[in-house]
Amino acid sequence: MDIIPAIDIKNGIVVKALKGDRENYQAISSARGFTSNPFTYIKKMIDKYHPRKIYIADINSLSKDGDNIDLLVEIVNQNKNCVFWIDIGGKFDRRLNKNNIVPILCSENCSTIKNINYIFRNYIHSYDYKDKPLGIEVFQKLQSSYKNKVIFMNISDVGGNHGPNYKYIRSIHKKSSIKYYIGGGVKSVLDINKLQKMGFSGVLVSSILFKNYTSTYLIKKRAGNKPALSLE
Repeated sequence: MDIIPAIDIKNGIVVKALKGDRENYQAISSARGFTSNPFTYIKKMIDKYHPRKIYIADINSLSKDGDNIDLLVEIVNQNKNCVFWIDIGGKFDRRLNKNNIVPILCSENCSTIKNINYIFRNYIHSYDYKDKPLGIEVFQKLQSSYKNKVIFMNISDVGGNHGPNYKYIRSIHKKSSIKYYIGGGVKSVLDINKLQKMGFSGVLVSSILFKNYTSTYLIKKRAGNKPALSLE
């Protein structure tokens, strides 16, 4: 089971995501020594949990309000021992052609499937939901020999305190050839263990990393050490 820290960056700072209300995302508080400075934040995250993978969403790109790509490239260059899953929506940007970047194509910003198997052939696919599937319906039906990882991102659950939407999660049809990840609403180690038993390969987490009752040892073990993770 991969435990992948999830970070949202907007206007150059780390923000707290809450149910997809991106206009009102605010800088994170200094909980447990973390700050909204992305370089300091990520250094602290790596020092504390030793993750081998980190997910970063560029909120400006997702909202079609500029981007933070130069900042992301600098972060990636400073942390070459970590693999970054980068979500900038449906954009293709050569600045992200780095050995330790795995780009994400999210359904939310995918309005066409033209050349998707060619241009975005090495991208992880993110199936986005907010009460209903976001993006064109055929996105999830797309068959590609390159698509070996899929994120189910329930934006309505992001930053909430009610846990993942298990009714929705149980309805997911999974293929044995694909690794599936859950993003949104994971609030406890119990959720992580439950999702693992349900056959998911990993979770994207944020709020749980700041809670005093969270087992630092368990997160560190799952997020950084073999055989819990691979670098693929």
